[in-house]
Amino acid sequence: MRQSIYLTLIIIPLVVFACAANKGGDGTTIDGRLVTPQNLRAIAGLEWNLTRMTKDRTAIALVNDSQTTFACDPDGRVTGKATLNRYSGHLTLQADGKIVWSKAFIMTHMAGPPELMRQETDFSQTLVKTSRMHLKDSILVLTSEDRSYRLEFERIKK
Repeated sequence: MRQSIYLTLIIIPLVVFACAANKGGDGTTIDGRLVTPQNLRAIAGLEWNLTRMTKDRTAIALVNDSQTTFACDPDGRVTGKATLNRYSGHLTLQADGKIVWSKAFIMTHMAGPPELMRQETDFSQTLVKTSRMHLKDSILVLTSEDRSYRLEFERIKK
């Protein structure tokens, strides 16, 4: 009986601490503040450079000196450089912050070294799998619901 009480006294604070660390009362998570239609302007008009990528729960090493970017405007138009080629598409943010990507992205078709082509393919496949955006200081994080796909960007200072 005492062991059950002690175990309960240990587990409850751990669960409460874990939940508090993951999400704050203002909508923030470990990835930062959730981007919603109401605060999309916080990231709109800025350009972001990819610093980390996770595809299907596997960290993808980025090619040194490569540049992969992301930008969007207040209307949800998305543009950037997918390592070698420029891309353009559209996202719609639902009231709860969920991203709905347009079905068709437009991309230029330039070839390049195999490692850059692989990185571009990984980026393109990962981008459309993301469903949430979070902003934490100068870091923008796009993740899938289960966090198996993740793109982390740093704001490009001009």
